[in-house]
Amino acid sequence: MKIRNGFMALAVMFLLSPGSSAYASDALAATPLSQRIETLRQEVLALNRDITLLEEELLYPSSQTAVFLSVDVGTPIRLVDVNLTLNGQHVGYHSYTEQEFEALTQGGIQRLFNGNVKSGRNVLEATITGYDPRGKDYQRNATYTFEKGPGRKWIELRVVDDLDAMQHRFEFHEWDQ
Repeated sequence: MKIRNGFMALAVMFLLSPGSSAYASDALAATPLSQRIETLRQEVLALNRDITLLEEELLYPSSQTAVFLSVDVGTPIRLVDVNLTLNGQHVGYHSYTEQEFEALTQGGIQRLFNGNVKSGRNVLEATITGYDPRGKDYQRNATYTFEKGPGRKWIELRVVDDLDAMQHRFEFHEWDQ
């Protein structure tokens, strides 16, 4: 917050300081007050946006990685919970209510993890507990190895139906930003 206040004070001083040329002063004097206020407001909003983006980059540097979960629309399986491990360290757990699972089966996506991850090779493990289409309990593990480079990475764990085998499988999809 101190950074934002400092930048805002600098911005206001800069915007209110006299122009560096006579032309700027003349143009400022010829502009109606309401236009000058609107211009100043737009510049402050743009500066605030830039400061917010800088703060976000400081809080969530480019080593940020997010893991999401989705399921096939209308799937006959039922998720109970998901336990997530990254490089052998527990990073997330979620137990699903009926409403949450219903939202997933209607196309929803849930963020399971959001954090900083070291560059290089990383191993993501998910343990999923639920009921198969026949109502039988199951617990499955899915492991995914990915390379983390510069920039942000998003990984989606998708639970996909295989209705012929009355099973499901896990697919991973990743995006670099």
